[in-house]
Amino acid sequence: DGLVSTDFPGGGNDVANALALQADGKLLAAGYAFNGLDYDFALARYLPDGSLDATFDGDGWQVIDFGGNDEARALDIQEDGNILLAGYSDGGVGFDFALARLAPDGSLDMSFDQDGLLLTDFATGNDSAYALALQPDGGILLAGYTYLASTSDFALARYLPDGSLDLSFDQDGWLSLDFAGYGDQAFALALQSDGKVVAAGVAELGTQTADFAL
Repeated sequence: DGLVSTDFPGGGNDVANALALQADGKLLAAGYAFNGLDYDFALARYLPDGSLDATFDGDGWQVIDFGGNDEARALDIQEDGNILLAGYSDGGVGFDFALARLAPDGSLDMSFDQDGLLLTDFATGNDSAYALALQPDGGILLAGYTYLASTSDFALARYLPDGSLDLSFDQDGWLSLDFAGYGDQAFALALQSDGKVVAAGVAELGTQTADFAL
């Protein structure tokens, strides 16, 4: 009937935030699923007819736990077929950028930061990634927000293919951008042909107004 719903086994709410199409026509959907206690990254792969792909982690879906409430918001596929998921994880202290890499069969890629999972803490406040982009040289870009002092700013981080921060990017691998002293959040990324990075989202210009922000 053109409709598919997938119920993960935790018994709670399951939400897809991102979608990607593989070269072979299979579809990947990523977001979060309830595990009975809290939320984890969730990923499902479907065949072109809409059925779950049982070759993906043995049942068509995978749940990834960083250790707290975790939510995937962005998804991309590398040239070698490895799958990247980005979002946030709350380990009890605050939100951090969360990045996971899976092999094409749905297993965690242990060559990526040694366990397939990576957290990046910008400061003492909450950090969350909303967008993911892959550079032609294999670099991985994330964009979202970091909460500094009393407000949020655009936040970007760049990683090398092995998951380590790319120290050639603003000298430490990450940066924050403030538009007007109020709350700013980046929700989208694009790469120009000259290699420049464009991030887009929202900037609060006062207590009552907010604008498109690039």
